[in-house]
Amino acid sequence: MFMMPYVTRLIRGYIPFAIALIVAVCCFNFFVLQANDAQRYQWAYDYYAGSVLAPVEAEAFKAHLREQRNGTALRDFEALEAQNAIPLMLQQMEADPQFSARIDQGTLLTTNDPQYHDWRSARAQFEQIESRIVTERFAFDTAAPDWAGAITHQFLHGGTGHLVGNMVVLLLVGPVVEALIGFIPFVCLFLIGGIAAAGAQWLVTHGAPGGLIGASGAISAVMAAFAVLLGTRRIPFFYFLVVYFDVIKAPALIALPVWLVNEAVQFYWFGDASRIAYGAHFGGLLAGALLVLPLRPRAIRKLAAASESQEADDPHAPASSSAARHLERARRLMARQQFDEARAVYAQAAQDAHGDIDTLRECFNVARLSPASRDYHRIVMRILALKSRQQEVQHLVLDTFSHYLTEAQPRPLLSPALATVLIERFAETGCLPQLERTIRVLHASAPAHEQLAPLIRRAIAAMNTAGEPQRAQALKTLLDRKTLA
Repeated sequence: MFMMPYVTRLIRGYIPFAIALIVAVCCFNFFVLQANDAQRYQWAYDYYAGSVLAPVEAEAFKAHLREQRNGTALRDFEALEAQNAIPLMLQQMEADPQFSARIDQGTLLTTNDPQYHDWRSARAQFEQIESRIVTERFAFDTAAPDWAGAITHQFLHGGTGHLVGNMVVLLLVGPVVEALIGFIPFVCLFLIGGIAAAGAQWLVTHGAPGGLIGASGAISAVMAAFAVLLGTRRIPFFYFLVVYFDVIKAPALIALPVWLVNEAVQFYWFGDASRIAYGAHFGGLLAGALLVLPLRPRAIRKLAAASESQEADDPHAPASSSAARHLERARRLMARQQFDEARAVYAQAAQDAHGDIDTLRECFNVARLSPASRDYHRIVMRILALKSRQQEVQHLVLDTFSHYLTEAQPRPLLSPALATVLIERFAETGCLPQLERTIRVLHASAPAHEQLAPLIRRAIAAMNTAGEPQRAQALKTLLDRKTLA
């Protein structure tokens, strides 16, 4: 499952210098310093294949696998050897901690072996060539961890897709976090989160040989900080699950457990077969959540101040009535994508509208997008209770009634008092389908109500008067049910 927030204009006027600096460094490293790494890798592989290293180390590795009685790994390696797939052969050898340790310690061959000195000389030359590869030189080595690599690996990437993906996520969640905690704290959060991510990856791999590059661990710390700082504030999230995607509004803090569980599940299913550093992601998330906790009170104060400023950013907002003030506030909330809060304010505007059609129509058009919300029901009830017989009011009531009966969740809720108003309206205006549906909805929701029988009789009389005896007969069957005895 992929779940990512998108938030704009929480803190106005702040320029995320730290984000810009990190993006610039990562892009410079990838497009300039790492630009020739592919060629450098090829030089290293060509040297390895043409030197004594390839035959000597391949034979030693096969002997090592036989000693370990690892037939599967031996067959895989022999298949790669038959294809002369030097990069994959090296990868398999370096992934074996015992064999890799023998190479590093210079004990792969004994000193009495006639190829020992040639092998040591070629191995030293190969490692010198490898040291010119920027990615290899500055990656975090889980077999030989060091503080420098724990920092420098955060600014290297393995491909254009890797770089773009990380930078997009950073640009989505980073600016809000930097605006709330400041430039220096954000840089510290990023660096320490990346170091924690490297440590977590080292623990997960148990110190096995391997290199770690990429800013995803540090960005995971920023993501966790985002969730903790915004806490219960409801924000929009884009989510993607298998083939289904949508946008939901939820408290920001809910993203943290979702991300943690997602990483744990993916590591369980794909950890051994994937090149993705799930351990680093998990460690970054935990570190970011803990690191930002002391800064949360200050962030809350900044959010409150920003909200107050945004509420007062329109000095020309009309204040002729409480409904008008509610409308202006609801529109500002909609512009900031705070949809739940906007619906609640629209419901207040509808209560204070005093029959103003334009206000009620705007309130309904927003509320109808969430037919399961309490505010939707409140706004609909307000419109259906209108008693004016003006044509514009009639159209609004009919449109609202039709939408309510088909879309309301979990079901339409009509009180006997409101049903009485609607029955009188529909009987007078000859809206017989709506009249029948009102009776049936009321019968389904309050079958034992004492006013139900008189209302049904009133509807039957209206049907007969309008020359609809079949509709009248259909409603008459409701009077014979035991619930009305």
